Amino acid sequence: MQFNKKTIIGLIVGLAVLGFVFYYLSDLVIYIVVAFIISMIGRPLVQWLHWRFKLPFALGSLIALTVILAFVVLVGWLVFPMFIQQGQALVTMDYTQLTSDTYTGFYQLEAWLMGKGIAVPESDLKAYIVGGIQQLVQMVSVKDLIANTAGMLTSIGMGLFCVVFIAFFFLKDEQLFKNMLFLFIPDRYTDRAENVLHSSEKLLTRYFVGLSIEVICMMIFLSLGLWAFGIDHAVLYGCMGGVLDVIPYLGPVIGAVLAAVFAVINHLEVGFTMDLVWIILKVVIVFAGANLIDNFVLQPLIYSNSVKSHPLEIFFVIIIAGTLTGPGGMIIAIPLYTVLRVIAKEFFKGNKLVDGLTKGIS
Repeated sequence: MQFNKKTIIGLIVGLAVLGFVFYYLSDLVIYIVVAFIISMIGRPLVQWLHWRFKLPFALGSLIALTVILAFVVLVGWLVFPMFIQQGQALVTMDYTQLTSDTYTGFYQLEAWLMGKGIAVPESDLKAYIVGGIQQLVQMVSVKDLIANTAGMLTSIGMGLFCVVFIAFFFLKDEQLFKNMLFLFIPDRYTDRAENVLHSSEKLLTRYFVGLSIEVICMMIFLSLGLWAFGIDHAVLYGCMGGVLDVIPYLGPVIGAVLAAVFAVINHLEVGFTMDLVWIILKVVIVFAGANLIDNFVLQPLIYSNSVKSHPLEIFFVIIIAGTLTGPGGMIIAIPLYTVLRVIAKEFFKGNKLVDGLTKGIS
């Protein structure tokens, strides 16, 4: 493809405008992207309501958003009181006594391990545990915790309003996002761009709907498992683990570590005892079991069938994205890869590599 001077200048100007928008209006870009994702999740319900009950798209959009927000409110209603209790446990704990109890508990653990014939290093583990507690003391500040929580809730509230407002119009008029996007696309590429957008939206809608189902299932599995093992605040840790599950492979590990840490904190007032070890083991067992179900049942159904890619192909894409950009890249790896495959199929059809990677896309 040959580029004349006018095309190159136009390309440079376009990239400059995009760079300006993403740098100075990043919050707005995030709101639009999140709203578009929500619209893809809610669109099947809107279309079903229009087909089954002949409801106007505006009313169907309100119902779909109400259902989505009702689920978010329900989770918040279940989790928020537990979150407050967790914060109160942190700010009211006697850390001086905790450090003393930790020394005692360490010696008890050391004696128990030695009784089982397991040798323990003399001071490394003890210093590590006590050092971790001291760092926790330094991080916990009632004033800072309240200020940070208030600021976070304000930002979340503002962002939620913007996202819901934009998502309503995306649901009401499914051509709106396309019309906005086509403002930046030359007329000679309009037909191809429309094909790309149609195929991408179809695949991504199935992916995000499936991902939502996966998150809900993991919340339920984890909450029930932790509750069955007698872990306090099981719903809080289950919901946290379910949300973190959107990070492929790495998310369950982060969720298990955080849940284990918080579960231990809830019992630190009794000092460091063997009960804490069993609590950690219970949390790890629940997260490991739920993750096995997720890896072998949920993810193959969602990732492979929704975006029409081989599971091994998806695995390589996620690992490469995680290596290059970290957890954030792992989250957007599959949607971005799906869009790139659709673009490649439309503009580079006939290439052997492209045909092989996009053969599942209709």
